[in-house]
Amino acid sequence: MTTLTHPAPALRAPSYSTVRVYLLEMRLELLRLLRTPAFALPMFLLPVGTYLLFAFAVAGEQVVKDPDTGRFMFAGFSVMAVTMAALFATCPNLAMEREQGLLTLKRAQPAPPGAWLTAKIFAGVVCGVIAYLPILVLAAVTGQAQLDAGQLAAMSAVLIVGTLPFCALGVMVGSLTSGSAAPAYANLVYLPGIYLSGLFFPLPKSMHFQTVFWPQFHLDQLVFAAGGVAKFRWVSVEMAFAVLLGFTVLCSGIALWRLNRRG
Repeated sequence: MTTLTHPAPALRAPSYSTVRVYLLEMRLELLRLLRTPAFALPMFLLPVGTYLLFAFAVAGEQVVKDPDTGRFMFAGFSVMAVTMAALFATCPNLAMEREQGLLTLKRAQPAPPGAWLTAKIFAGVVCGVIAYLPILVLAAVTGQAQLDAGQLAAMSAVLIVGTLPFCALGVMVGSLTSGSAAPAYANLVYLPGIYLSGLFFPLPKSMHFQTVFWPQFHLDQLVFAAGGVAKFRWVSVEMAFAVLLGFTVLCSGIALWRLNRRG
């Protein structure tokens, strides 16, 4: 009696389109951040909390008397919201993954090489938007900033695009530092610019010379330009855009060099 044997069919790995892989990486990265209370609570509550405190409680009477004060505070705290969330959404996790060797593991997997980096930048942009939305809703509902819908839409578009330089900054810091030290270094490079760029209060003339060195200042200038607020504009739109573009390219170049060199 003859027994016929048939070769077992070869197992085939499921085929995923490149777009689907990118979307999956972005979804998982964003979910990981949103499910981390140590990140989500400070990043999403601190900006709107400080905006409520200073723009409504501390300077409420001054805002009523001078509408430009309301616009100044809206722009400043909005810049803080999007930039801080974008930076800390990208920096610490990247540093930790690099230190633990997870980036090396991801490179060994059959996935597009840039998927994990695109996912981190995407998560940084989305987190910036989430942190900014409560401030936008407050300004629109209360009329505290006295800006119409067109102005708010234009300023919001600039703020969303303005997260990209700070995502690049976060990737650069995360690629250069260890996982435990990354948050400290991120604060070290970010916090001085928040105050020395004049986001929250007008600086004395003797300190105006140094504001142009901070990317937060240039994003703030673009936000004022988009909203048609002329009182607080000190540099041209072209200069502010060029500085932010150069800053993004510089941070991205350093980060890619470092990641390609050591992984």
